[in-house]
Amino acid sequence: MADLDNLAPVPNASNAQAATPPPVVPPKRFRRRYIPIALGAIALVALAVVYVMFKGGVGKALAPFMPSPNLVDVFGKPNLRVLVMGLDENWTDSDVAYTAGARTDTLIGVNIDLANKQINVLSIPRDLWVYIPKSGYGKINEAYGDGGPERVESTVVKNLGTPAFDNYVVLRLDATKNIINALGGIDVDVEKDMDYDDTWGHLHIHLKKGLHHLNGDEAVGYIRFRHDPEGDFGRMRRQRQVVQILAKRMRDPSIALHLPALLGVVKDNIRTDIPFGKLYELALGMRGVSPQSVHSSVLPVDIGWTNGESVLFAQSDAHKVVRTYLVAGYGNNFDPSNVHVRVENGSGTPGVASALADVLRQRGFNVIETGNAANFNNATTTIETADQ
Repeated sequence: MADLDNLAPVPNASNAQAATPPPVVPPKRFRRRYIPIALGAIALVALAVVYVMFKGGVGKALAPFMPSPNLVDVFGKPNLRVLVMGLDENWTDSDVAYTAGARTDTLIGVNIDLANKQINVLSIPRDLWVYIPKSGYGKINEAYGDGGPERVESTVVKNLGTPAFDNYVVLRLDATKNIINALGGIDVDVEKDMDYDDTWGHLHIHLKKGLHHLNGDEAVGYIRFRHDPEGDFGRMRRQRQVVQILAKRMRDPSIALHLPALLGVVKDNIRTDIPFGKLYELALGMRGVSPQSVHSSVLPVDIGWTNGESVLFAQSDAHKVVRTYLVAGYGNNFDPSNVHVRVENGSGTPGVASALADVLRQRGFNVIETGNAANFNNATTTIETADQ
């Protein structure tokens, strides 16, 4: 759990520099391209199924009549929080791709309600201006290159006040493209005509509005397109659209025909610290989850400038969205251990605060302090929150 009293001084638009365009920077030796990896929440569950097939044997993982485990007992908590990171690639002058020092092109917090099989997804924009522990201020997508998944997690926790994440999943650049190709493509209702060419950035998008069957390259182009007034915000919305399509596709019984190709994708493109045994239980327990069980949002931000660079700043009420999606959970289900409570005795009766604190602890709340209120003339109990 984050220390809510010791968060980093999160920058906001009010202290940004004047909105003047940054200077044009000539291309450097090492070129970078960004490809969003739209796998997020339900794709994480689908990948868990494929992963256990790869690690534990197809026959074991496909046992359709095995009883679903009690995931709350398996993980010892009502919610499982996973930080999903999609990496970009660098390119040399010889057009050789590599991921050393890569940045996170996609960053998603996933909160799985294990009891009710509901999944929350919070997309965190890559250009969010934050304090990176041990490194200083910068865009959040730089944290991975500074210290890997652990540095990304500490940055998210420090700046957004989220609970500590239980696990992480790192997806390599081509994960989305390769998974979609392994599935034989997906049907997408393309929302508008899209035409864009960037040979330097290895990006070619030519799509027509309407329902189309897209291969991996075409689908990645669809979610990568941001050359319209929506920019990155439209890109993130299309990511969520493709996640929903992938979720539906993964539930199709014909998925078994694509298992060999999917196994290869998992082997080459995905890294996680979730123990195999728990990943297997998660796959069994979450099988059959529907797209309607996935609830997604984007961290609310404002556009600004700092040091001559266009960046995004978390809005003042961003903590409300963080709490809903990564702390409380959908439908107001939440882990009480993530709630810090201070109990004050305002009645004048000795021992009341301690007695109430004991009750709250028994119910799982994190009581950090007890004591006396400023006065003892309170006729009713008052609950104050950070929102007031």
